[in-house]
Amino acid sequence: MTLKIEVQPLRGSRLVDDYRAGRPEAARFFAGHPGDLRAFRAKLAEVGRRFGRAERETAAAAVRPTSPGAAARLARFVEEGGAMVTTGQQAGLFTGPMYTIHKILTAIRLAQALEERLGIVVLPVFWAASEDHDFAEANHTYVADGAGKLRRLAVSATDPRPVPMSEMRLAQDVESLSGKLLDVIESIGVNVVDLREILTPYRTGATVAEAFRGTVERLFAGFDLLVTDAADPHVKRASLPVLLGDVERAGEHERLVRERTAELEAAGYAAPVTVMEDAANVFFHGPAGRERLARSGDGWTASEARLRFSADEIAERMRAEPAAFSPNVFLRPVVESAVFPTLAYVGGPAETAYFAQIGPLFQAFGIIPPIAYPRFSARLVPDEVAAKAAELGLTDDELRLPEHESASLLAKRRLPAEIGDQLYALRVSLVEGFGALMDMAAGIDFNLDGAVGARRNRALLEVAEAEAKILTHAKKADRGISHDLPFVRNHLMPLGTPQERVLNVFPYLAMRPTLLRDLAEAMEVRFDAEPEAAHAPPGGAVHAPARAQPAGTAPDPIA
Repeated sequence: MTLKIEVQPLRGSRLVDDYRAGRPEAARFFAGHPGDLRAFRAKLAEVGRRFGRAERETAAAAVRPTSPGAAARLARFVEEGGAMVTTGQQAGLFTGPMYTIHKILTAIRLAQALEERLGIVVLPVFWAASEDHDFAEANHTYVADGAGKLRRLAVSATDPRPVPMSEMRLAQDVESLSGKLLDVIESIGVNVVDLREILTPYRTGATVAEAFRGTVERLFAGFDLLVTDAADPHVKRASLPVLLGDVERAGEHERLVRERTAELEAAGYAAPVTVMEDAANVFFHGPAGRERLARSGDGWTASEARLRFSADEIAERMRAEPAAFSPNVFLRPVVESAVFPTLAYVGGPAETAYFAQIGPLFQAFGIIPPIAYPRFSARLVPDEVAAKAAELGLTDDELRLPEHESASLLAKRRLPAEIGDQLYALRVSLVEGFGALMDMAAGIDFNLDGAVGARRNRALLEVAEAEAKILTHAKKADRGISHDLPFVRNHLMPLGTPQERVLNVFPYLAMRPTLLRDLAEAMEVRFDAEPEAAHAPPGGAVHAPARAQPAGTAPDPIA
């Protein structure tokens, strides 16, 4: 089965689109444009000032190489210096929606391009956001089966509290769900043997985050990816100064972010995140689960756990139990840049917008923000889907409509021309006939205008109901509408949402064993500040190098 790959720049909010376009009104909120190599050089100089040998050793201890090649490059980084391109994502079942894959591949491609242009070691790092506590987001994934039906696979919770995914254990049903995923892949008519080993981290008793991270490591070993975990003890120790600093200066940080938010709004942009009043950018992991610290007089409270800490007590608790505290969405990028020499962060549309709002928070910790690099967007189109989509002739915007609206739109287009003509003629006849009648009746009594008009409207309503009845039967009789439309929609615009935000990658990996490498090669990184000839080496993009599969790891049919 062939599979068409469509890669394009990511679209987002007006703020993100203006930033990508280099418009000054948006650019002033970011550290530099993602296409300007000079911005990366400036950030590299700042990273070099903050990360000496000792700091690089600390950063290296906090990541896990996915391959011997990744380990060798990490050692070079410690010895010679260098930088990192990072991206991250909360845990998702079987890696969750495909945009996680696209973020990682974008980070890999950007790191390769920057290493070539800057002449230093640039390592791609994936940050598994294991401290996120939204189980409702992490517990499921969607796949389209062989018949094109959308299947939701969901695992059960083992703890009713809002605990981090680094603590939430997988229930026994995860292993049967792995089997169901493989059954769906078999229903498509492709081989699943090479995927079983990659899915082995999803086992009873493993944490949601552990299974997610382990699967990512297996998928991307051929790309020499480095992986870190927000709950890793090395990360927790290295990030402690930032968390302590935020709690100590929470009022100042709130003011800075509020001022930046007001600047964004004054420039006509919507604030990406609402600023909470009298709260730290730090969560406490306690007996009630994960909850944000709130100001209480001179101290702090964890209201769900019914705990109160003085300023000294919270600092002492944070130093004694760094694993019990984690950053929120504002502080997490600052923590990452404090622990790692982050040259750029690859994000989705919302994450990219965050960087416009939290620039002052970086500056409060003496850090220049990394370059916010919007990930590539990609869509995978099997040949059968492409053929049926061409026959339907619906645009992406039309596929995004609720399914019944897309079906009605298509049914109208496919009605025999004579039916459409007759319906139009009937409406014209009714409007003109009743109009003439109303003119005549006005000579008898002007008040008849309303009564006759009401009957005209009723007649037009009858025509509309007749048309609806015809369309209903047409939709049932037309296999293109009853079968092909849901088939195409469930592959390209499932739940009325772009494919990459809903569907899981594994069925497509089975269809095309070289998918990840093919996707990577389709993601061309360009620096517009350079001459046109310097955009890429002869032959096009910076290609992901082929690597021999290390002994003792899963086969590499999908790298």
